Amino acid sequence: MMNRAHGGNIWPYLNNSGIIDFSASINPLSLPPAVKGIIARNIDKLSHYPDPESKGLKIALAKECNLSTANLLIGNGSIELIYLILQALKPAKVLIPRPTFSEYEFASRINGACILSVRAKENEDFRIDLSRLKKLIPRAELVFLCNPNNPTGALLPALEVLSLLNLCRKHKAILIVDEVFMDFVPAAQKQTLISEASKDKNLLVLKSLTKFFALAGLRLGYLIGHARVIDRISGFRHPWNVNSLAQLAGEEALKDKKYIKQTGEFMRKERAYLFDKLTGIKGLKVFPAAANFFLCKLENARVSDAHDLSKKLIKRGMLIRNCYNFRGLNNKFFRLAVRKRKENNRLIIALKGII
Repeated sequence: MMNRAHGGNIWPYLNNSGIIDFSASINPLSLPPAVKGIIARNIDKLSHYPDPESKGLKIALAKECNLSTANLLIGNGSIELIYLILQALKPAKVLIPRPTFSEYEFASRINGACILSVRAKENEDFRIDLSRLKKLIPRAELVFLCNPNNPTGALLPALEVLSLLNLCRKHKAILIVDEVFMDFVPAAQKQTLISEASKDKNLLVLKSLTKFFALAGLRLGYLIGHARVIDRISGFRHPWNVNSLAQLAGEEALKDKKYIKQTGEFMRKERAYLFDKLTGIKGLKVFPAAANFFLCKLENARVSDAHDLSKKLIKRGMLIRNCYNFRGLNNKFFRLAVRKRKENNRLIIALKGII
């Protein structure tokens, strides 16, 4: 059994008031100001059950994505939706490129599926080899594709993903495209497949409000697909799966166009800055990324592995994501989220001193 550790576990370090979390790829601008107000004004609603269908949020998302509400399913984070997909569709064989988000495999195995995999190569910056992936599609009933990928940050252009979808249609397989980091990608509207998903029974797109709007503690994700497929998956939900404050926070966050624009501009500048500084550190290999994080590898460094580096950084008040438990990686790899300039500079100084 794989280790199920994830990033963002700050709780053992809460006594360190200055801890900076580079392990979780969350918008460092914090949640939109109006969201704080909507939560405060509606705190009394916790005395009542939430809307079981998340109607208000579903309507807001449908308007934002130019879809029908019938094409949407709201979840307690995208994690819940991953598990619901496997429970509802019950594929016997699931194809998963590696390295990638580990919960695809956990959810598949728990639901009795056999795993097929294709391993991306380090010397190709962990870009997925489409020719190898396509050879296995005839044997699979369901295919997971994280785009941009976690933890590598690699992005497959929309045209390449559509070529996979065409092959999935031919062999009656369902393609799940996990776009939870897509909103951080420049020109994301040209890369997303949400429009295609609403019309195609062989395509489902996973999205999240958690990361872009810094709502990790509220847990909020959504699934886009053909109305009949969404209806089938929806039948496996637990009652009241999304809490009242999460629903209201999601609606309010979507209204904040200033915050959305500000995040895009901030991420474009700070991602380039951090990549430039990290690549200048001797003993560190940094992989190009389209998302809001970077995969790094220790090479001929003064620390033995990412676990050792993590311990030294914790003493300096910083958390990183050790990537030893991603299949296809080892204990030399770790992931860093893009944060604010002052925090990024503090990390760069610490890495130079340690590595």
